[in-house]
Amino acid sequence: MYDSLIHLQHRGQDAAGIMTYNQRFHVKKGTGLIRDIFDEQNMARLQGNIGIGHTRYPTVGGFSVEEAQPVMTHVPYGIAMAHNGNLVNYSELVHEVSSQDHRHINSSVDVEVVLHIFAHALDHPNLDISELPFFDQICRAVETVFDRVSGAYSVIGAIMKKGMIVFRDPHGIRPLTKGIRKNEDGTTDHIFASETTMFYALGFEP
Repeated sequence: MYDSLIHLQHRGQDAAGIMTYNQRFHVKKGTGLIRDIFDEQNMARLQGNIGIGHTRYPTVGGFSVEEAQPVMTHVPYGIAMAHNGNLVNYSELVHEVSSQDHRHINSSVDVEVVLHIFAHALDHPNLDISELPFFDQICRAVETVFDRVSGAYSVIGAIMKKGMIVFRDPHGIRPLTKGIRKNEDGTTDHIFASETTMFYALGFEP
């Protein structure tokens, strides 16, 4: 995760964060450059084989640690999310999420609105959705995001005990790329990012 963010430092110098998952979420966030935020000690605490990393330049919000991504909610399951993009109807969505969905916004980071819309759809399925396999429930929740959120965005998320989710706006305005790395022990690693800058340096093929 650290090496990936070093290769993405040009995408944002104001703040950064890493979340990993190993039966629980482990998070480290801070303001400034990657090398100033993360050291060997706090990287050792970021255990797991699933992770999300993000470098921030503010499109909405400020420069505090609270504005760094990934952002998280514990209901349902435990979900972490980061994004690249801009939400055109952000102000309207903040009001809707608070007054209609009855979910609390903890920051001024626009991806938190996406997180709560997705989580609310997953937590309040109608009878038709609740009988579907979990993957189909995820797809319906993403469709709800598409219906409510206007703008250009690519999103990476993690759901406790379920796995990773990735999607981008229905018009595909923001890039979202996938890389695969086959290891000598027969395992395969997957990476998703807004660009392929780090893929080749880390041995991933797009």
